[in-house]
Amino acid sequence: MKYNMFKITYKYVFGILSFISIYTYYFYKLFSRHDLDVYNFNYEIYSLDYFTTFTLISNVLCQIWLLWAAIQPKKEGYNKFLSQTTALTFSVMITITFIVYNFILVPLDTGFPTHPYDAFATVVNHIITPIAFIIYFIFFMNNKNTIILNQFFIKKFWIQFVILFGYCIFSLIKGELRYKSNSSLYEKPGGGNTWYPYFFLNIHNSSGPLGIPGIGWFFIAFFLIISVMVGFTYLYNFLSNKLIKKNQ
Repeated sequence: MKYNMFKITYKYVFGILSFISIYTYYFYKLFSRHDLDVYNFNYEIYSLDYFTTFTLISNVLCQIWLLWAAIQPKKEGYNKFLSQTTALTFSVMITITFIVYNFILVPLDTGFPTHPYDAFATVVNHIITPIAFIIYFIFFMNNKNTIILNQFFIKKFWIQFVILFGYCIFSLIKGELRYKSNSSLYEKPGGGNTWYPYFFLNIHNSSGPLGIPGIGWFFIAFFLIISVMVGFTYLYNFLSNKLIKKNQ
């Protein structure tokens, strides 16, 4: 009983923390106009860009999963949205967020924010929520089954690939439309632009970080992320299987 209450509390704590971080940060920037000069103080562009980053989408999915599983713990592992496959998919997605931000974007592009609220939201969305969700899936999730690793990969990996590919297509189309519009709305006052959410999607950049052109970064990032997806899908299923067998 106490263990089940711990798991429910765990889901509520990290689900609510994620909710607070995402939505208060959005409204804080909206009303204070902090950093909105990047978007030429255009609230529409800011809102669209804020809610269509892979970081936010993956965090919101994990957040909803945690809160739904906390509200309906008996359906965990049975309900389609609360299934083991869905939880694994979200775990891999949030792992991509963790790795890409901390090991690619921070050192090569954005740096770590110095403003207190920026830093708070960054730590919650790129470190705390990813780690908390992955830990829950591997160690605490109810009603999991042992997975045949290769069989799962053949039958289920396409779900993750479609999500990633779909996001790439969406971001590239949005970026191309902005690029073709030739509008100053998408030009940053200090230089650069807001065509694409991440530098490695900006295929029109002739010289990206380390002197590599944008199209080069696109393929580097794409194949790196696919490798991360494959590797961590196997790793998380392997660890989950070990714990299931240990607890039998």
